[in-house]
Amino acid sequence: MRDDAHADGRVVEHGETAATPGHASGTPALVGVVLGLAFAALYLLAVRTDAGQRLDDEALAATASLWDAAVPVTRLVRAALPLLLAAVVLVPLARAVGARAWRRLAAAALVVGVSALGSQLLKHVLLDRPDLGHQAIPENSYPSGHVAAVTALCVAVVLLWPGGASRAVVAGWSVVALVAGAANVVSFAHRPADVLGSLLLVGAVTGATWWALRLGDVPPVSVRRRPPVRAP
Repeated sequence: MRDDAHADGRVVEHGETAATPGHASGTPALVGVVLGLAFAALYLLAVRTDAGQRLDDEALAATASLWDAAVPVTRLVRAALPLLLAAVVLVPLARAVGARAWRRLAAAALVVGVSALGSQLLKHVLLDRPDLGHQAIPENSYPSGHVAAVTALCVAVVLLWPGGASRAVVAGWSVVALVAGAANVVSFAHRPADVLGSLLLVGAVTGATWWALRLGDVPPVSVRRRPPVRAP
């Protein structure tokens, strides 16, 4: 089937909706930079200072004790969410492949890959936690790789949502990411700062990816509709 060419040189493949042309906005890049700086500032305050470590560990202990009865459930949620999301994302991914939404597919892959691998690299190689006498969790746990992976998968689903994600869809998947964060704290797997740091990290990666790939100029994944059946 032929592609539709526009007067400004853009080519829209069959089944896609044309995006409104425009210059790449620097706003996503600015948001990414701000979130990246917030990630670094949180690390310096919550991990590298005595007061930060103490408050973070106290918050972890208080949260875990408050929801002690829910620990078995939160551990199940923590273990199941990444697997469930990996399966869920296959549906919009398949639609995006069918619609040839290559730039959105690349953006989703970048957000998930950079966030998941970057969080592990930061936690185990680049960042350390000085022993200041607050060791509720003995090793460095900033940021949470688990929360980063789950949040990045939620972002991928939103990026690939057929027809474009509404505010309700974005809010729904944001709640899933927050549930993952809460489950990690309640199950005593991560400190609150680890969870917040992961959210900031994924936000920074998403902002940078949106700007680099100019997703503001890219249409949402098209929704294929069956042609009406003509009466004989």
